[in-house]
Amino acid sequence: MANNQSNSQSIISGMVLDPNRQPVAEARVYFIDGPVPLPDIAGLTDHSGEFTLTAPAPGTYKIGCSADGFASTTVTVNITTGQNVQVEIQLKR
Repeated sequence: MANNQSNSQSIISGMVLDPNRQPVAEARVYFIDGPVPLPDIAGLTDHSGEFTLTAPAPGTYKIGCSADGFASTTVTVNITTGQNVQVEIQLKR
């Protein structure tokens, strides 16, 4: 695959927080739906609650998040070509 073509991928990054706004480590963050077929993989937040996902195309993405002891939640993110987006996901008990 050549890397000399224009890159339409975007980065979705952010933090997962608990109800007290503390970082949640090892939360699963994953794509539920998007403008193109997406791999069935999940990223885990690090000890700071931070995550990064690569969005392969511009459009609207539905992102899910789950962690032990919390209710699962979803967020919707709109991306334009080559845009990097910051997201904050707050989990509830």
